[in-house]
Amino acid sequence: MSPTIFSGVPVYTMNASRSVHQALVVDGTRIGFVGSAEEAAKRYPDAESVVFHRGCVLPGFVDAHLHMREYSLLYRDLDLSGTRHRDEILERVKEASSQRKEEEWITGAGADTGVLEQLGRKDLDAIVSKNPLVLHSSDMGTACVNTAVLLKCQMDESSRNPMGGKIERDSDGTPNGLLRGRAVDLVRRQVPEAAEEIVQDAIVQGVNRLLSRGITTFCDCSIYAPDLLMGTLMSRYRHAGLKCRAVLMYDDRLSARLGSLGMESLFGNEKVHLGGCKLLLDGTLSSMTAAMSRPYAGHESTGMLLMEEAELDQILKRCYAAHIFAAVHAVGDRAVEMALAGFERLARDADSEKLPRRIEHAQTIRDQDVSRFGEIGVIPVVNPAHLPFDRSSALDFLGSRARLQYRLSSLLEGGAALAMGSNAPRGSVNPLYGVYAAVERKDFDEGPELRFFPRECIGLNDALNAYTRGSAAALGLEGEIGSLEPGKCADLVLISEDLSATDLETIRDVRVLMTMVGGDTVYEEVEEGQRN
Repeated sequence: MSPTIFSGVPVYTMNASRSVHQALVVDGTRIGFVGSAEEAAKRYPDAESVVFHRGCVLPGFVDAHLHMREYSLLYRDLDLSGTRHRDEILERVKEASSQRKEEEWITGAGADTGVLEQLGRKDLDAIVSKNPLVLHSSDMGTACVNTAVLLKCQMDESSRNPMGGKIERDSDGTPNGLLRGRAVDLVRRQVPEAAEEIVQDAIVQGVNRLLSRGITTFCDCSIYAPDLLMGTLMSRYRHAGLKCRAVLMYDDRLSARLGSLGMESLFGNEKVHLGGCKLLLDGTLSSMTAAMSRPYAGHESTGMLLMEEAELDQILKRCYAAHIFAAVHAVGDRAVEMALAGFERLARDADSEKLPRRIEHAQTIRDQDVSRFGEIGVIPVVNPAHLPFDRSSALDFLGSRARLQYRLSSLLEGGAALAMGSNAPRGSVNPLYGVYAAVERKDFDEGPELRFFPRECIGLNDALNAYTRGSAAALGLEGEIGSLEPGKCADLVLISEDLSATDLETIRDVRVLMTMVGGDTVYEEVEEGQRN
């Protein structure tokens, strides 16, 4: 494969100085040069030239936290991403239902909440009455279901709203098909387990969907049934069909088993790597199970801790001694403090490995703990795309302490290295949605007055860095991916607009035109380059 010079649009390297250049050279599977177009042509006189006519080039996005199996299955039947009108959704539902037998479940996801709210069970019943049908919003906070689903879940006018959720109703009290928050979970528990071959096919489709969003590497944090995901990805790899990179996390028991066999973090090939140990310290804010230092507003509960301090210390020490990094789920401020203290004690051990130290979500952080991330070298893996739909829970359950949520600017000021993930399927997998939420701290189509504690807004460059170079560091792969520098993997994405010269309110319409992994074009929307 001869070298190729890409030019014509800004190349945002996301290197340490975050420099922007005119041209980039892909030489085989690696980046050969980044700089001026003139110098690129001088160094590579026989290279093929591709001139892009709009947009910009970025490093491939790295999603540091998602749940691949769950995400893939939810989008298996219907991908509603990009639908702007109720009739578009109904048309896609009609098409999908024609391919299903009676009583088979049909699931879909990705709809804009505002569009989904225009529908109800009666609209869905008119098209699908014999198949249970559930459609999720892109943030997973809202679902619309037909009557068949309500019957399966035994939801009627006598049903109570679950804690942290709501069953929307008609004027007579009958559920109208719209479900909010934890009420959505009641439905998801009823969806039958898919057959293995269906799961495998869904995962393949899910990988392709990530590539169409510009995601070239993902970290799966589900820890449940990781062997199936590993098997599917490795099967695709063996047959040269795996187009992305994947890092797979494991629970404590399996991590200990792998460690005893000498299989450390990042063991694998150029596409599939073993990750680290995923630990759960607490629950979620919306269910009031996140461990807080003070009671929830109007309640006596402070949430719950799922592990004792001594147990956390024991697992962390064992993991890092076996060259396995740890990622600790901590949402409440009490859980975050406990995770920080555990990593702080680990850092005192001179023999501890220089592997990533991660806190997943790091959603609620007290003032006195913000600077500890940078001091200890702990990476907060945050999910800013959740912010627009977590606001109400934060205000309801924390009152004035809601300001402690998503402290992105404070973390950066304190010296922390941010990493970002979608937490899909709970959040939109589109990295640009996460970038927008981190910069604006509000939802699309909302005015600036609705920014959620705007003091914590971060700049566009910082948000892009977190979703590329920062996330690569959270995986221990910063030497290979995350920035466009000579010698690194040629993982890059061409998007339809130059974000630095674009009104961010239009970012939801920005498209991925091309995605490249290891020098191979793995997704292309249109032919944007003129080859000479």
